[in-house]
Amino acid sequence: MSDAPDPELLAAAAKAFTTPFEAVLKLVPEGGAPVWVDGRKSPPTVSADAPGETDHNAKDGTLDCAVHGRLESLRRAIASERAFESSFVSGRITVAGDIAVLARLTLSGAK
Repeated sequence: MSDAPDPELLAAAAKAFTTPFEAVLKLVPEGGAPVWVDGRKSPPTVSADAPGETDHNAKDGTLDCAVHGRLESLRRAIASERAFESSFVSGRITVAGDIAVLARLTLSGAK
């Protein structure tokens, strides 16, 4: 596993997540380092580092929802809300944690 997240995924996430969604999301590419999105802030922050402690009841104290998949699948998923839904329904990405977080996402479209 790489120590740093894929720069293209990091940049795409920064473009896509511009509206707060009151949760912490972790994008986890297979074999790669995760990208963290703190949607509790306006605008959300996107980082290679996990955000600080939260009031949420997650195992690590920060994570509300994690999205796992191949790197290319994650890049495509955050390209638009419709792509995210399609990737989830088709099984190209999987979700762990509070799936309701996904319903609160408003993606700006990374393309």
